[in-house]
Amino acid sequence: MAASIDNYTVGKGIVSFKKTGGASYVDMGNCTEFEFTPEIEKLDHFSSREGVRTKDKSVVLQKSGTVRLVLDEWSVDNLKLAVLGSSAVVGGTDVIQIFDESSVSGSLKFTGTNDIGPKYEWIFSAVDFIPSSALNLISDEWGTIELTGECAAVSGSFGTVTELLPTP
Repeated sequence: MAASIDNYTVGKGIVSFKKTGGASYVDMGNCTEFEFTPEIEKLDHFSSREGVRTKDKSVVLQKSGTVRLVLDEWSVDNLKLAVLGSSAVVGGTDVIQIFDESSVSGSLKFTGTNDIGPKYEWIFSAVDFIPSSALNLISDEWGTIELTGECAAVSGSFGTVTELLPTP
């Protein structure tokens, strides 16, 4: 593909999560930040045949990654992810049991809706959410829920990125 200013992007999109064993993806609401951080461990080899060692080979030993989300919507489903909780309806209202789960796993999907730049759909096949940041219950700012998830491979694949073609 030739270089083009049409490839610049201002990212926007919809984030949804399908819990392991769940039937469908559930919209997680407004997400102000979505980051994927690949983590690659390499082993470098250096030749010692000259006065100064020079790198002559590098191989990948390990692949992993993390996702980080900042959500605006304090829904029951999002709170359950943030506190590793399960919920039950008691007296007509949801009650979340904090730390009732060891981790919450499932598939995470980001569907690009941006007006500027190409749109993509990212699917992370297996993500384990484990709390990693504080929930600020008192603030003079809009409250957010920050979630971090560890990505795992399923049958050798961490997921897919699919270009979303414009509708004619």
